[in-house]
Parts: sequence; C-alpha cells; structure tokens
Amino acid sequence: MGYWDKKNAANKGQEENPQEEDTLEKLEKETLEELGDVEKSFRERMNAESKRFRDMCDTEYWFCVCFTSREQKEEFLKKIGMETDVKYIDGKDMARAYRKAIKTPDLDFAKVKPYDKEYCNRARDL
Repeated sequence: MGYWDKKNAANKGQEENPQEEDTLEKLEKETLEELGDVEKSFRERMNAESKRFRDMCDTEYWFCVCFTSREQKEEFLKKIGMETDVKYIDGKDMARAYRKAIKTPDLDFAKVKPYDKEYCNRARDL
C-alpha cells in the first residue's frame, strides 16, 4: 500500500466537497484559457516579427533596365520626363513618370541616432 492508497483509505469515510471540486476545475479551466491566450499572443507577435524580418531582408525590391547605348537610355528618360544623367531612379518617381500610382506603403526602417560627442571622443582616444 503506497502513499496515495493510505490517503484514500483515510478519507474513505468522508465525502469530498463537490463545490470545492467545481471551483478547482473551474480555476484550472480558466488558467488554461488564459495560458492559451498568452500563447496565442506570443505566436501572433512571432509571426509579425517574422514577416517584418522577411520584409526588411528582402532583396527582390529592384530591377534593371538596359539599353544598347547611352543615347537610347537618354532618349527614353527624356520621353518620360526624367533627367538623363541619372544612374539609379526611385521606383516611385518612375511610376509617377508613367502616371501609375503606387499604393503599397513604404517600409518603416529602424531609426538610428548618431553617436554622441562623448562616445566619439572616447573612440578617438583608443
């Protein structure tokens, strides 16, 4: 006879309080629901962070247009109303030149503040 058997044998004559069991079961159920909500929140945040990471690290945001001569490139840029001496063109400027609206919002990049003077001075001393 083990510990649990002794405990059950000692309580055999006593009836358990059904109201107390309901309360414990209810508490356990509520606790599990709360933990489920917390887990759901963590999963949602993890998915949002994963999407943000993919967006920030995506390299497929550009394309290249080539002509066989500089004259062709300059002719094309003149026809769409852009400067001819540019090498890189903002995609939104190109869309404007073609009168096509870009409705997708820009990505927000992390704001990086410049180092303060004290930090720069200490770095120079090294």
